Amino acid sequence: MRNYKAPFHCSSFLAAAYLRASENEGSSVLELALVTPLLLLLLAGAVDFGHAFRLGLAVSSAAEAGALYGLGNPTDTAGMTQAAAAESSLPSLQAAAMSGCECADGSSPVPSCTSAPTCASNVVRYIDVTTTAAYTPLWAIAGLPASYTLRGHARLRAAFPGK
Repeated sequence: MRNYKAPFHCSSFLAAAYLRASENEGSSVLELALVTPLLLLLLAGAVDFGHAFRLGLAVSSAAEAGALYGLGNPTDTAGMTQAAAAESSLPSLQAAAMSGCECADGSSPVPSCTSAPTCASNVVRYIDVTTTAAYTPLWAIAGLPASYTLRGHARLRAAFPGK
């Protein structure tokens, strides 16, 4: 310890604490300067991941909305894709829809129900909507792709009388 006299009169314990604090005066500022960029990088990654997650939920929700529309209008595939697009505000959203018939156990699918599947069990109608959207990260990071494709898929099955 240096020979330094505290600017106030107090016990030797307080004087020693004052001397230790004055010797380490700039170390906490240096530590802060070193750690702050790492914390900001971590925060930026969390924000970017949260944004991608939110958009992924929107793409999945759009597929579900299209499939729900298809339950009421099973032959209107154009309406299913429009319902999916209307659900999402993403400009890059692409939707594809199809419907058909299949056995209740999932075998023998027939697109558009052009003919009845041969089943030992009940025949059900299925609605299948797939959505995709491009996602560009908020910050470009070397070594990672410049954009990603987010996918949503919904498949609903329902028994319709007489089908």
